[in-house]
Amino acid sequence: MEEARLREWLDQLDWSFESVGERLLRTTRSTSEGEFPVEVRWTEHWLTATVAPFLPTDGEPSFELSRWLLRMNRDMRQVRFAYDEGGDVLLTVDLPLQSLDFGELRSALGALVGHAVEHRRSLRLASGGA
Repeated sequence: MEEARLREWLDQLDWSFESVGERLLRTTRSTSEGEFPVEVRWTEHWLTATVAPFLPTDGEPSFELSRWLLRMNRDMRQVRFAYDEGGDVLLTVDLPLQSLDFGELRSALGALVGHAVEHRRSLRLASGGA
């Protein structure tokens, strides 16, 4: 995938990114549940969009959190939770570049942000937040 085409598609979606490295773009999405930092990386074969971090854990995620994340992964389409090397929770979507089209990118980024909003709200309510 050429960066120019990716940027064109992101512009059509009203996603403005800054380049922060080779094949790495970054933005912040404002939602009803606050802001989400999103990174988009691509290689020869894959494009990955990630909310990083989705949930900081100070390197010590609980067993209950891990179980909850696994249950959510089972029920979600396209996106999945993962831990980064420091133990923080990420929300990510991977797309094969071989046949990627604009509609697939739109759907995947919509799912990423939609699940981020839904699950941040769920976690906030579960922790007693308003």
